[in-house]
Amino acid sequence: MYLKKYQVYTDFSQRSSVANVEIEDSIASDELMYMDELEQARAIEQAALAEIELEMTTYPEPDADVPEEEATEATSRTLLKRELRAQALLRLEDGARTEEDFKEVIKQWDHLDDNRERKERYHEIGREMNRLTEDAPKNPVVIPYPIHHTYWRQMMKGDFLDVIFDCPFEMHEFLTDEDYSKIIYDLKDSYKELIYYLYIRDYSTLYVGNLLGQTDRNIRGVRNTILGQITKKVIAVLLERQEFDIPLWTTEQEFMEKYKEKIPDIQRKAKKEKEKIIREIGVLARKVLKQYQKSITNQTNC
Repeated sequence: MYLKKYQVYTDFSQRSSVANVEIEDSIASDELMYMDELEQARAIEQAALAEIELEMTTYPEPDADVPEEEATEATSRTLLKRELRAQALLRLEDGARTEEDFKEVIKQWDHLDDNRERKERYHEIGREMNRLTEDAPKNPVVIPYPIHHTYWRQMMKGDFLDVIFDCPFEMHEFLTDEDYSKIIYDLKDSYKELIYYLYIRDYSTLYVGNLLGQTDRNIRGVRNTILGQITKKVIAVLLERQEFDIPLWTTEQEFMEKYKEKIPDIQRKAKKEKEKIIREIGVLARKVLKQYQKSITNQTNC
């Protein structure tokens, strides 16, 4: 009886051990299949991320927002945004095929030029448009004149040019155009003083007359003479620019339209001066040629 029970027990234990082994094998195979699936999913995900990163690097958004970073990295964010916009413009240039595409490219270029010129204007001083008496306060009780004056503010910023050339004999440096500056530079000293007091200091003719010991009528007569000389020289300069197809500003075109009745006389005078200069050059060339021939004959005789 005991032998029969023992035999039954051993048979049961063997069957249970075999079942446990089969269960463990099935569990292990399931785990291996699950791990394989995870590895495959991970590989697919990494490939997709790599493809997305490559696409973002190759075709970044022109106005993509840069992620928020620390305040110390603000400069790097700005540079990154500028680079993205440059790459976007480069793609736009490469992809332009139709007329509308090229118009869009030109529009972007114009926008960049406008931004550059605006930044340059912040650091430029247009001296011919910036008189030393403008922007002065109307009520000097709160802010005194010297502190609020334009030349004082320029000195505080380090712009000394307008203060240095605030003189009748240096005022031609106020003009950035070389031709106009030369016209003022070639005036007589008495004319320079008159122009300086009337148009730089904005004094009246009566005040200038008292200052120079002359009558108001005499000052006005000399002023008209000076303006007439300057007008003729300016017209000659503008006619020469038109001859070489140099475009004129709107104010210059209006000036030419205002004094168009004087243009024929100035053209005839300019033509005579050119002919005179050509004759002088011809005479000088003949003199040089004669001297050269004379030196050649002397060398041959020696």
